[in-house]
Amino acid sequence: MRLMKAATDLQEQAIEEISKDVEDLLSHAVNGQERDTRQKDRSLTFIDGVYNGTMDDAFRILSGLQLLHTIIVKPKRHLTKRDRELFERNREQVNACGFSFPFDLDDFASRHLQNA
Repeated sequence: MRLMKAATDLQEQAIEEISKDVEDLLSHAVNGQERDTRQKDRSLTFIDGVYNGTMDDAFRILSGLQLLHTIIVKPKRHLTKRDRELFERNREQVNACGFSFPFDLDDFASRHLQNA
């Protein structure tokens, strides 16, 4: 029988921090009212009944979110087909592990970043 270890507070804290960074990026991608509507409908959060709080799931969510974040901040002109595939695969992994990531890469396409 395999013993499941619980996610650490530090892991869950890191997940929340990177989620806030992604939400900040999203807020630059869409205008005020549209953003408010989207945020209500779709938010980055643990899914009750799917997320089981194991260290393994927390690690997979965190590593997936980190990769998603890296791809999101990449200048649009440098995005490759491989980036899009990695984005999709990691988005699916994060969702499967019990963390809602309801956005597509195109949701971030119109972001206005100073360094892009």
